[in-house]
Amino acid sequence: MTKNKNLKIGIFDSGLGGLTVFKSLSLAFRNQATFLYLGDLAHLPYGEKSKNSIIKYSEKIVQFFINKNVDLIIVACNSASSVALKFLQDKFTTPIIGTIEPSVEKVLQNIHLNKSVGIIGTDTTINSQAYNQAFLNNSFTAKQKIQIKSVACPLFVPIVEEGWEHTDIAHQIATKYLSDFDGMELDTIVLACTHYPMLLDTLNSVFNQLGFSNLNLIESGNAIVDYLHRQSLLTIESQNHGKLLNSSDQFYITDAPHQFNNLANRFLGEEINNIQLISL
Repeated sequence: MTKNKNLKIGIFDSGLGGLTVFKSLSLAFRNQATFLYLGDLAHLPYGEKSKNSIIKYSEKIVQFFINKNVDLIIVACNSASSVALKFLQDKFTTPIIGTIEPSVEKVLQNIHLNKSVGIIGTDTTINSQAYNQAFLNNSFTAKQKIQIKSVACPLFVPIVEEGWEHTDIAHQIATKYLSDFDGMELDTIVLACTHYPMLLDTLNSVFNQLGFSNLNLIESGNAIVDYLHRQSLLTIESQNHGKLLNSSDQFYITDAPHQFNNLANRFLGEEINNIQLISL
């Protein structure tokens, strides 16, 4: 795919989390792209589904986007990226990018002295070992002897989907999960779920309480922005006036339009007026 100032980009996730990727891409490339977003709330969360189910849902979504003539598809779901991306890339000719390769590349560009990386994600993502394998497949990792520890945090997605990310419950659950990193000298945490950036305040608070300071938290959205820029597909814009939504953007969901609308508007700070309920 060659560089194009007016790319039509499809982005999908099982729910609200992919909006963190949409937000990053919109802020970076607003004048170069139109975005189609699909939240598969009917099958939320993917992190609790089987590999075959995730592949089936993802295949239908990709076909939906292809029927909309998109130029590029972003799998803005780490669970789907972990278990379905290769299948999708092998089956379809439209370029499809997941979250893992961009995130691993961003980690390796910013790794610090201790060379110790934590990965937090859903059960599916962590159990797939996809991130660990991506690090191992990179020659830089082997040379630098990077230590990697993965921790599953399955309750984070429902916390975000319920709008509880700033509650005591979120803080208590985060403390329980993140205590598994006790004793490590962490440089970097990979947020291996696109819902998790919505928990940034809680995560930073808990990490500070656990004695971790100056952590580099890697978000999928920012990693994908850098990846697209490095691949010369899009150019990061030097000026953006903060407007995320464009009248040409399209939003599709498979269930719960009222819930999605309320949470999406709160997160983006702008009202989405054109959400369409679809069946795949």
